[in-house]
Amino acid sequence: MLRNCREIGAALLLLILTGCATPERHSHQSSEQMAPMAVEGIRFWDEKMVSDSEHVYVEEIKSALQYRREQQGEAGISALALSGGGVNGAFSAGILNGWTERGDRPEFDVVTGISTGAIVSIYAFLGSDYDEKLTNYYTQTPLESMFRTNRWLKVLSQRAFLNTQGFEDQVRMAIDEATMSALAAERAKGRLLIIGTTNLDNQKLALWDIGRIAQLGTPEAQTLVQDLVIASSSIPGAFPAKLISVTDNESVYQELHVDGGISRQVVFAPQWFNIEERASSSPQHLYVIRNGRLISQYEEVGLSLSDISERSISTLILNQGIGDVEHIYHFAQHHEIDFHLAHINEDFNPKEENSFTPEYMWDLYDYGFQKIKADQLWQAIPPSLSHREAP
Repeated sequence: MLRNCREIGAALLLLILTGCATPERHSHQSSEQMAPMAVEGIRFWDEKMVSDSEHVYVEEIKSALQYRREQQGEAGISALALSGGGVNGAFSAGILNGWTERGDRPEFDVVTGISTGAIVSIYAFLGSDYDEKLTNYYTQTPLESMFRTNRWLKVLSQRAFLNTQGFEDQVRMAIDEATMSALAAERAKGRLLIIGTTNLDNQKLALWDIGRIAQLGTPEAQTLVQDLVIASSSIPGAFPAKLISVTDNESVYQELHVDGGISRQVVFAPQWFNIEERASSSPQHLYVIRNGRLISQYEEVGLSLSDISERSISTLILNQGIGDVEHIYHFAQHHEIDFHLAHINEDFNPKEENSFTPEYMWDLYDYGFQKIKADQLWQAIPPSLSHREAP
């Protein structure tokens, strides 16, 4: 009993100290209408349009897609949406590499990324020349070199349970000047790379035009892209949240951004977006990679608080992912876009159950690699809807 009281007291003291240690920042209720780096049109919001510049940006997106249609001709438009999933990003890495080896991987006109999908999206967007870097990131980089558990005092000062300096260094090395130049060049061709982060202040998903930011060609733009990839992968509490600066041309304010997966596990287009113009001779293909499972699995859950909490969170993420995939599927159906879905299915049986091991990540990478090479990957209907919509 005494021990329990001490533990409760220590936890309460930690919470009090955490509250006392929280630094102040300059925030604003209307910051969502302001521009990062005083540049309009480099981000928009999933929920709704909040400024006139977004109307102009929508027209620019449509013009870019129309330009791509004219370039591609009968090949049409190809889009790739990459979900969150942490170390399960190895699944999409295997798919992309296997796709390259198969010889029919398209040059995607639109790529979107959330959380770990944000990291993959950089490499997927830039093409097969970056396959080796993508493979190494998910199979050769020791997790302990990227993430370490903070001591309690560090938890208070850094406002996170994990020290992610190694991870941040990896991202900043990957997104160097050469990568930024390549991103800018692809944006000039009409191709779009969109990464999502969650703004905790307004509880909305921010969608960032990474290629357009790269076209600014400044060190500040490079830092912003790096910060956005880091923020999109930053699990609240475990990873430090990222401060993103915006301005109304008079004052600078700071927004608090974290994992895009808090809002949506995978995204293709904002909820308000409507593709009104579609050339009938130009087919559209949408590939969605869910770096996780979409089918529930039985597992006996222990009675401890940690077991119950862990299972509850995984159930929440599972069902959020199912809903997000269904949303994209119905969007594709409405706009007559060919829908292709990949997810970690019931036939994945890793030798190592612990996902935070190189063995597990290699198994998952190989699973995605072999599935697409054998043409056994894509599904036309989400498993949650297959019993209702299958012919």
